[in-house]
Amino acid sequence: MNSLSLSFIRVDRHSVPDSAVPQWSYSWSDSRQRRHLLARQSGAREERLASTVRRPQVSVDALSKLTFSEKLMAGSMARGVAQTVLHPIDVVRTRLQAKGVARNWQPQVFAKGVIPQIVLAIPAGGLQFVAFEWCKAKLAALLLAPPAAGTPSGGKSAIAAGGDSKSAPTRPLRQVLVDLISGAGGAWAASLVRVPQEVLKQRIQADIYPDIGAALPAILRSEGIAGLYRGYWATVSRDVPWNALSFLFFLQEARLFERVQHRAPTQRENLLLAALGGTAAAVIMTPVDVVKTRLMTQKQGDVYRNILHAFQRIVSEEGAGTLMRGVVPRVMFLAPLAGITLSIYNAVGGMLLQRRIAHQRAMHLRPGHRARARACRRGRRQPARSPTAYSLCAH
Repeated sequence: MNSLSLSFIRVDRHSVPDSAVPQWSYSWSDSRQRRHLLARQSGAREERLASTVRRPQVSVDALSKLTFSEKLMAGSMARGVAQTVLHPIDVVRTRLQAKGVARNWQPQVFAKGVIPQIVLAIPAGGLQFVAFEWCKAKLAALLLAPPAAGTPSGGKSAIAAGGDSKSAPTRPLRQVLVDLISGAGGAWAASLVRVPQEVLKQRIQADIYPDIGAALPAILRSEGIAGLYRGYWATVSRDVPWNALSFLFFLQEARLFERVQHRAPTQRENLLLAALGGTAAAVIMTPVDVVKTRLMTQKQGDVYRNILHAFQRIVSEEGAGTLMRGVVPRVMFLAPLAGITLSIYNAVGGMLLQRRIAHQRAMHLRPGHRARARACRRGRRQPARSPTAYSLCAH
């Protein structure tokens, strides 16, 4: 027979109404039942914590707090997954826009160029989002930061920072400028990898080369390193405006959503908002994409000298409607590309940010770190007992 004992059961402060003043209750219970109750309560707390980690909902502007490695990881994963999933649609778009390519849609055709697509999408995504967040932080500090203490409200620095009341109506315009330039800066940094990626995969997709094993040596042998950057300015003139517009549309939509709903968008809502922004930007930039594809896939006999000459020749020989060729597969590719990329970046970045914050809070609760944390808040510096303790001041 189990022995009975008088046990003191702690009642959670938040589980009882304020009118219940006593915080301790007394009950006769079996010791095994008490252990079972405490185990269930502990399991419920761990389940709630795990659910918050699995479904992070972080504001789009909070991701600027990510570290360099976290931005690199989130950006690489986002771009790599998105471009791999959407590669078959990219094949259709390229073969429709390229000149003199047979409309052959056998199953193996949709895998053309998948190796350079996957391998180079990962570093391109990392570069893009690291540069995007860096530009965004620098421009926000320059254009959106409040004036420093003691600065006259009518001074030049206050106006530049948005502190003057007369400049308050221009803050939304300056926010648009920050988002636009940041998206363009991220795309420009990624172009160092994106242009060779486009050259290799599009020449394979257009049946100029059978695979990357034949394409890369042939291009380097006949054209050198410069051959991997054929059509660089055409690609930049397409990618930079598209990324700038899609990032701008997404960030403005997400902030509007937060103001109206009083919460951050979920990952499904981020997917939809980013896809809408990517659709609008894709339609606007389709003529530039057609010209870029012609420049990259032209053979030795073609005479497209530059972007302007390609525009003029396409319109004069094939009609202005040719500039919108491939708009449907382009939208089918770029709308989900923007949606998947930005939603995965927000999901992974939010998870990494919440994980780091939870780790720092756990370290703060340890007795060995409390004195260090108090010293950090008072502005004094003491020798850190461990690298983790020092990180409490670093963040």
